[in-house]
Amino acid sequence: KDEFKSKDEPNPYKRELKQFGEPGCWEFNKLWDAQINYTWESYFVAVPLGSPEGDLEVAINPWNQDNQKWVNLQKQIAQPRTEIPAPAEQQVYDTLNVGSWWGSCQARLGRAIQAIKNTRGWQIPVAPGERSTLSGQYSALHPRLLYQNFQDGLGLPTDSLRLFWRVMSIAYPGVFNGSEKLNAIELTKRLAWKHGGVAEELGIKFNQERDDNYEGLIRFPNLCSIASAHFATHYPQRIKDYWSELRREIYTDLNLHHDKFCSRTRRPFQVRRADAALSSLPDYGNGYNGVMFSSKWLADDMSLNPSETSALRTVVDKVKKRHFGDSSPADWWVLVLGDGDGMGGYVSGGKLKFYEDYIISDLVEQSQIDNSNWDDLLKKTKKRMGPATHVGLNRALLDFSNRLVPHITEERFCGRVIYSGGDDVMAALSLADLPGFLRSLRAAWCGGNDPLDRFSSNGGYWKWKDKETIPADIPMRSLFTMGKEATMSLGIVVAHKSVPLPTVLEKIWQAEKERAKKLLNKDGLCFRVIYGSGNILEALMKGDLLEDWWRFIQVYQEVDLSPLLYRLADELPRHADITKDNRLFGKVAKVVILSRDEQIPSSVEVALINWLDAWEQWAYTARQQALISREKALGANPEDIGMLLRFSAFWVSAQQKKM
Repeated sequence: KDEFKSKDEPNPYKRELKQFGEPGCWEFNKLWDAQINYTWESYFVAVPLGSPEGDLEVAINPWNQDNQKWVNLQKQIAQPRTEIPAPAEQQVYDTLNVGSWWGSCQARLGRAIQAIKNTRGWQIPVAPGERSTLSGQYSALHPRLLYQNFQDGLGLPTDSLRLFWRVMSIAYPGVFNGSEKLNAIELTKRLAWKHGGVAEELGIKFNQERDDNYEGLIRFPNLCSIASAHFATHYPQRIKDYWSELRREIYTDLNLHHDKFCSRTRRPFQVRRADAALSSLPDYGNGYNGVMFSSKWLADDMSLNPSETSALRTVVDKVKKRHFGDSSPADWWVLVLGDGDGMGGYVSGGKLKFYEDYIISDLVEQSQIDNSNWDDLLKKTKKRMGPATHVGLNRALLDFSNRLVPHITEERFCGRVIYSGGDDVMAALSLADLPGFLRSLRAAWCGGNDPLDRFSSNGGYWKWKDKETIPADIPMRSLFTMGKEATMSLGIVVAHKSVPLPTVLEKIWQAEKERAKKLLNKDGLCFRVIYGSGNILEALMKGDLLEDWWRFIQVYQEVDLSPLLYRLADELPRHADITKDNRLFGKVAKVVILSRDEQIPSSVEVALINWLDAWEQWAYTARQQALISREKALGANPEDIGMLLRFSAFWVSAQQKKM
């Protein structure tokens, strides 16, 4: 009652509250249908194989004179951009597995599906009123939101919407916290987990008699748990000490719903490495949860009124300051979005090389080969994409998305996979794990050297080295990768805990699609730091420079580089320019380093200057190619190295505060 009373009316929404119990008042069917029906739309295309006028099967060698008509029909269907087959391929068709029209058919399918998408009638439904507080997409639901009449100016009071979601938190305890407002899709998924049987189908058991058993069903961490997972993994005792003191303060001084506080904070992080470290503590019980670091989210979960929330905030801030100073382990979290570059070329076969890279000449029966065409086949003819090669591509994508990404994210680092399918990856993790995660992810994608040396990388495959320590989620066989020339562009958003999730999601898509993918030849990294004030720091880096960057930044535990990096961020763009051979940025940096009272180790200085030299070399090449193509040299200007140095200083400073 205290939440919704006003000066003029002690209970202004009493009548509306009563209407919630009447089935006839629920009128959001139009809104519900608009959101659900326009969420998914399937498209498919088909390309015929062979000809309805002839048999599908032909002679072993289809390119003899008798089958010329059949061959012409295949060309008409596949529409290859080059002559297929090449003369050299025709000569060895009976002996070697050479491809034909498969890649061209795949490319035509791709063009066909894109044509359908370009002419589709599907559109995102209009979203009047307040949007979802979770995703920022679509209108938040309310039973009296007259969706079809909004064009007439009919609105909905903010307190009405707030009242409805407060009622939902009471009707479904533990499922909704009373402060969030969801759209139809999010509401369906949330209720289906507990009340729709999804959890049971996945083998998750819970006590039907408990009203708040939704807490026992949660399988994904909140953002505070993600942000503090790395800290909890390495300092579990400090997590326990902080929780114990916070519990005492709440119990003795505030007497604020002590049981609710324990139920919300004594549950697992849902981050494997963090929970494993915390479970080694005495009296682990049901676990510990990172929500204890956020007074706002903790108050929401405990359903506190405004005065109780204010009191809780005072206590949480006081205890955090005692244990962690002016910052806390849950201040920053990271969202990473990755996408493979040039995947259309892999599917169509455009990325394949000459046959000499795929054929072991010594194993070929030379008596069946016409020597006059052999060199042409090996050195002048590119391999075609056939069914077998396509299977290998699919296996590489499956091994990466189903095996390597989950292992790297959740076993090697303190993160959680949001989705991983084919070449698409989205993961959430702690800020401290970001450099290592990016290095491991990129190496797994292209089959490069494993930064932690757990996998061997012979021949473009990844295989676990030590049979005695192989994890349960990694098979003993060699895992396929995309090959040494494969690259991946990544958008990375580092967000303060106060930044709304819809803002983070909006910025991550922009960072990956509009920035990282736009670097010269792609293979870009776009870092965006979103501060609590709303300010954004953006830094762009070519993926090739990541290893050089890590060589000097990894000494953060021994040397605080942030003052030097901030100074270099100011000095370098003002005193150096990009040249072909002069490497001015490295020279200016050396002068700045020598002028400081506090010197850094010589090895760090060398690594830093080498990184600056490598960046200048890449920037010069990018600018020259941009002049030819009349495009913008994204990330290749003097001010861009300043932003990269600022981001580096931010990361180092954030790690120093936790030590």
